[in-house]
Amino acid sequence: MDRDPGAEGQPSVGWAAAYVRARYREGRLLSDAIVAQLPDVPRGDPLADEWRLRVDSTARLLAYLTTMGRPLTIVDLGCGNGWLSHRMAAELGDGCRVAGVDFSGVELEQARRVFGAQTNLSFSRGDFLDGALPVDRPDVVVLASTIQYVPDPRALVETLFDSMAAGGEVHVLDSPIYQPHEVAEARDRSRRHFESIGVSEMVEAYRHHHWGAFAELPYEVLYQPDDRVNVIARRVLRRARSPFPWLRFRTRPR
Repeated sequence: MDRDPGAEGQPSVGWAAAYVRARYREGRLLSDAIVAQLPDVPRGDPLADEWRLRVDSTARLLAYLTTMGRPLTIVDLGCGNGWLSHRMAAELGDGCRVAGVDFSGVELEQARRVFGAQTNLSFSRGDFLDGALPVDRPDVVVLASTIQYVPDPRALVETLFDSMAAGGEVHVLDSPIYQPHEVAEARDRSRRHFESIGVSEMVEAYRHHHWGAFAELPYEVLYQPDDRVNVIARRVLRRARSPFPWLRFRTRPR
C-alpha cells in the first residue's frame, strides 16, 4: 500500500485509526502479492529479519496443531491481513475451520481479497478486546502478536474460556512478556518509537505485560526463548528463533 490510510475504513475504537497509521509508517501494510506468501518475504525486504522469526514460531504452532489429531475449529483473534489464519487453514486441511477476527477494515479487506477463496477460512470484523467469538465453542483461540493491545489479558482469557469447547486452548505467542523490572524501560522504548513515527496516540494503547498479568490462570509455557537450547541456536548457531514465549491456556473440563 502506497499511501497512509489514516482513519478510512476504521471503526470507532479510540486507537484504531492510530494503529493503522502506525502499521503504514512502519512498513507493515503490504502488497497482496507479499501477503499471499507470508511469513516468507522477498530477500532484501526491510522487515526480513522479523519475518524470519515469524517463520520459526509459525512452524512450531502448525506442528503442534497438527499433533492434536482431530478436526479443529480455530479462531485467530487479531488476525490482521489474515496470513496466519490462511496458514493454519491450509496446513490443517478441509477438516478444520479457521475464523479470523480483526477490527481493522483495511487489513480485513485485504485478507478477504487474498484468501477469500479458501473454503475452510472466514474473516469477520469485530473488537477482539471484548472476547466475542464468531463461531460457537471453538477448540483453539490464537492470539499471535496481539496481547500487547489487550488492557487486561487475564480478563480476556477468562472471557474466552466461557465461550470455548470443554478442554479448549488459548495460545498466546509472538508478543513480548516482561519481567516486572523490565517494564519501565520497555515502555520508554515504545514511547520513543511511536513519537518518532508521528503516532503518539499509540503510546497508551500499546501494553507491556509482565508475567504477573497471567497470575492464577492455568497455563503452560510451550516455548521459552531463554532456554539454553534456544539461546545456543540463536547466539552461537545464528539460527532464527523467536524471542517471544509461547503460552498455552487450557479451559477446565465442564
